[in-house]
Amino acid sequence: MNKLKSFVVAASAVLLFTTSANARLAACKEKKRDEAYSKQLSAATLQTIIDNALPQKAVDPELGEPYQVYPIDVKPYDKVFHATLIEYPYGSSPRALTHEPNSRGIILYVHGYNDYFFQEELAEKSDSAGFAFFAIDLHYNGRSYSEGEPRSDMRSVKEYYAELDAAIALSKSIAAKGSNAKLPFVILGHSQGGLITPNYLNERNSEDFAALVLNSPFLDYKNSWFVRNVAFPVFSDIALLLPDAPAPKQEAPKYNISLLKSEKGEWEFNRELKSDEWPQQYFGYLRATTRGIKWIHAGMKIKAPILMMRSGCTVNTVKWDEDYMRCDCMLDVNLLEKWAPKLGNDVTTVTIEDGMHDLFLSRKDVRDKAYRTMFEFLDGAILRKQIVVAQNF
Repeated sequence: MNKLKSFVVAASAVLLFTTSANARLAACKEKKRDEAYSKQLSAATLQTIIDNALPQKAVDPELGEPYQVYPIDVKPYDKVFHATLIEYPYGSSPRALTHEPNSRGIILYVHGYNDYFFQEELAEKSDSAGFAFFAIDLHYNGRSYSEGEPRSDMRSVKEYYAELDAAIALSKSIAAKGSNAKLPFVILGHSQGGLITPNYLNERNSEDFAALVLNSPFLDYKNSWFVRNVAFPVFSDIALLLPDAPAPKQEAPKYNISLLKSEKGEWEFNRELKSDEWPQQYFGYLRATTRGIKWIHAGMKIKAPILMMRSGCTVNTVKWDEDYMRCDCMLDVNLLEKWAPKLGNDVTTVTIEDGMHDLFLSRKDVRDKAYRTMFEFLDGAILRKQIVVAQNF
């Protein structure tokens, strides 16, 4: 810790000597970029994206039938971002005894860092509960990654807003099946997806959303107070000037061991898309997450009801430990509980005892509780939404 403190002091001194002109120029560029990222896509642009995506519908190469994929390409500022919408066609689940002809709502799943959508049980459970289920592989991740790109990298949580706009519009178009029905829309964010989506809803018209569900959201780092409140903010300031500088390599928690069927878990997934070790990180990524967390901690005004679910314990080692099978190895669950009320005025927090980082990948009795908690919450949220809509007419 003494070495880290010395480094932070030295880094701060370097920052003080950095020309103020360069710092002001970098801050100006960042502000201009964030303003562009925050701008909502127009109806005409969204319709063009839908018209381009629908004819390119294809069977998902990762999960196969009945999953379908649709390409999404957006250019919110100076780069084209490619994302992928994954559809589990409504009525496909073998878990459902009967299906209503139309879904009662839409769920869009947003994955975490170094991750992609592979949770078939989540799709089937959602379908069985009457929801049209979609997921998005964000740019630089999963199905959307292309060789040579900085995998799982970002420079602002806002850079995902345009592809989320597009994914929401496209999934609504698919689920409506040509009708004008306005289905309740639910966003489900996991881990880093639980950092991106609250920031997104806070800037968009949250009255358009029936609920936000957060599965172990990235609301703060799992580091010590000093690192979180002193070291990372300093590094974030340095990153304003050196965003593409590679960050020191960190050993990743042995999370995949707890998940893989070939190891100690129950699941199969592509280890090229969800790697055992973290991809190369950059200082710009640290700044992006630091700023996204700071905006949450400052307080948000998300109008949609929010459910925040987290494990009952944290694993504080990157080395393998049996507690990986019953605790969160990525985040400090107490900090999730602390910061969740900052998201809005209607936040429900639930502790899922013995839950892993992804609660829906925990052992069966634990994940079944997480599913019950989510769908009971959504039943109430959608009912309230319908009452409000009825009162307005």
